[in-house]
Amino acid sequence: MKNIIYIILFLLSLLGCSKDAIDNSDTGLYGLNNYIREFDFSDSTQLIDLPAFGEDHSYIENEQLKAPIKVNKHKGLGRKFWFENNGGEPNEAEIEFTIWLADNFQKNGVNDEVGKFPGFEGIYDRNAGWGGRKVTTQNSWSVRIVHAGENNEGKIPIGLYVYHPGMIDKYGTTINPNFLLNKEQYYSVKLYIRMNEINKENGILILSVDENEIYNSNSWRFRNENSVHIKSVCLDAYVGGPTPSLFDTYILIDNLKIKW
Repeated sequence: MKNIIYIILFLLSLLGCSKDAIDNSDTGLYGLNNYIREFDFSDSTQLIDLPAFGEDHSYIENEQLKAPIKVNKHKGLGRKFWFENNGGEPNEAEIEFTIWLADNFQKNGVNDEVGKFPGFEGIYDRNAGWGGRKVTTQNSWSVRIVHAGENNEGKIPIGLYVYHPGMIDKYGTTINPNFLLNKEQYYSVKLYIRMNEINKENGILILSVDENEIYNSNSWRFRNENSVHIKSVCLDAYVGGPTPSLFDTYILIDNLKIKW
């Protein structure tokens, strides 16, 4: 009887394993992938672990996360994955997701205004690290993938937007790797981050599209204290700067994978 019970418990443990469990099969960059969460947006219950933060209009449609942005509005997506609710705040993490842009996304948009896509944040002081709030001595930082208005070929430039200690202007530092996205086309985007050691500028940022690195730097300073980590994954879809979307538009996010 005891052997039968053990067998039943073993089978139940196998059934309980899911894609959200610890995955030790993939060591990844710098020892990543001790933990992994995946969201295929096959049902709305997955959004429980991606709660809305601020303004959010996103919803699941056709097993994808749709983020509609209305004409004369800025934001379509505002959700977060909080690491403190998932084992603790790490010092390195990676997100990977597919993205698709509607044909009129950023059509006639402004070239020198940075819109936002997903990224990471470690904002411990809401007075700095976002929205034109310069980081000086505060324990705050953020990194988001950004976009600008379409170019004369109808393509969307993307890059990075970083709030960090030592930044010069009140707005984030913009990184332009001269990479363009076609609209109405799926891309696999990956962003890796590792916190710097204290008193060193050796933080790492790597941005890849379809497995091709478009930006790689190991000279960032995100923090001045060991208590500062990666608080959350930010899921954003935002047009602007001050200029809103000129059309009813949307983006699609799918196959979100978070490693830490």
